[in-house]
Amino acid sequence: MRRTLVWVLVAVGAASLAVLGASLLLPGLEELSWAAGTGSFVLAAAALALAWPHRTPSSPTPAPSPAPASTPVDNRTGDIHGTAVQARAIHGPVTVHSLPAPAASPVPGWVQVALPAQQADAHELGVHDALPGPEAEGLPPYVVRDVDAELDRRLAAAAAAPRGGMVLVAGASTAGKTRALAQALARTLPERMLVAPPEDADLRPLPAWLKQSAARAPRGWVVWLDDVDRHLSASGLTPTLVAELGQADAVVAATIRSERLKDLRPSATDHGPALERVGYAVLKTPPVTLRREWSPPERERARASSDERLVRAADDERFGVAEQLAAGPLLQQAWRESPDSGHPRGYALVAAAVALAQAGLSSPLTRDQLQAAHILYLPTPPPLPEETDQAWKWATQQRSGLAGLLVPTDYEGTRWRAFDYLHLQGPLPEAVWRAALDVATDEDRLTIGATAYTAEQVDIAHTAWHPLAEQGDARAMSNVGALLSGEGRAEEAEGWYRKAAGQGNLGAMYNLGNLLAEEDRVQEAKQWWKRYRDAVGSE
Repeated sequence: MRRTLVWVLVAVGAASLAVLGASLLLPGLEELSWAAGTGSFVLAAAALALAWPHRTPSSPTPAPSPAPASTPVDNRTGDIHGTAVQARAIHGPVTVHSLPAPAASPVPGWVQVALPAQQADAHELGVHDALPGPEAEGLPPYVVRDVDAELDRRLAAAAAAPRGGMVLVAGASTAGKTRALAQALARTLPERMLVAPPEDADLRPLPAWLKQSAARAPRGWVVWLDDVDRHLSASGLTPTLVAELGQADAVVAATIRSERLKDLRPSATDHGPALERVGYAVLKTPPVTLRREWSPPERERARASSDERLVRAADDERFGVAEQLAAGPLLQQAWRESPDSGHPRGYALVAAAVALAQAGLSSPLTRDQLQAAHILYLPTPPPLPEETDQAWKWATQQRSGLAGLLVPTDYEGTRWRAFDYLHLQGPLPEAVWRAALDVATDEDRLTIGATAYTAEQVDIAHTAWHPLAEQGDARAMSNVGALLSGEGRAEEAEGWYRKAAGQGNLGAMYNLGNLLAEEDRVQEAKQWWKRYRDAVGSE
């Protein structure tokens, strides 16, 4: 740079002297002087241009040689997994600190308090209390049921299978299904540690938690899901998760009431998925069915007991033995007679809880929600309803030392359900369906829609599913497609099926194939059926 400035100064100075000399020595030759001066400035400008440093394509500035690398580096952040550093010249030491790996979620308390199956408390597992006798309290001795051998076989098979399995017992309320399954576990898998998740527990992390706690369960685990339909909304329970639990050395033991299973599970005559219900896939497990009306051999075994409660219940053949021990008929009668005995509002509170459950609402309800819905069941023309607090006290008080007509689902008494033996006859009013939708979770809406569809309440099913479909729920999309197909709106149905099938929904794939076949688009139908078969085979 310094050399360049010197050249510039020299050129300018020489040009100035030339102009001055020409004007002094050659007077009268102004034109020649100015021409010489101009030439000098041109020469100076040329010298300046030649002296100024610049780069030309033929003379590139050499770049520093890159450091040798063993593998090429792609600096796109989307292709980098882990720690990445980008820099130009680095002088001095470099220290890189990687972010710590996210901590695994802590093992919940309901896993940490697991007990061997043979030590589990029957009441905590969900067994109904029994009527007290003159000399006996608590539960009477267990009476062998006709299905016990089958239960033992299935539990042993699930425990031996590398992918585990689920043993499902179905039956009416107070049929004795919970106690039968608990006794089978105590007989067949007595030393396995039993975990009983709360209804709102997400079970997807459970395989990792069980593996983490494997030292506590050298004989393996049992995951207890009494009334499994109440767990389905939050649990994420699928056949894949059951298999993952099996790989963690756990089997799933579950119960469900027969009417709920009917609502949630396709019939045996279905050739493919028609509607997507909560727990649809996992409830395909063939259940062991327990009848509420005990068989003659079962009654004979009850009569042979030394417990007077069992003997009396076995002798009354109007009801099942377990049904009578749980006071189901007594509670049902007390509820039915309540409007005429001065408790029409109490009756309506319980009726609202029963009706909402029958509509498919699995979530427990708050007092405010029940009070908002109970007006649907106030008798007309009414006897004068009692005060609200008096009605609530009547509906929740324990009867015969057992349970109330409304049963709390938490220790604080903030959420309630109807005693599960109670039921309403006849179709539900439309207002009940809409009241159920008003308080439903997204998962409940899926179930309510399926229950409404079974009850031929198609408008309610549309109302339940369309918001979920618009939000992108593939199950609801497939269901809306089924509704539209049944209404002859094939083009709209095809659109919803394709959206759901694009998310991997099996029901939509199968039903889309059926729809296309009906329109003589056979080759395309076969392609969707093949995708369905391939997807089913990969599960």
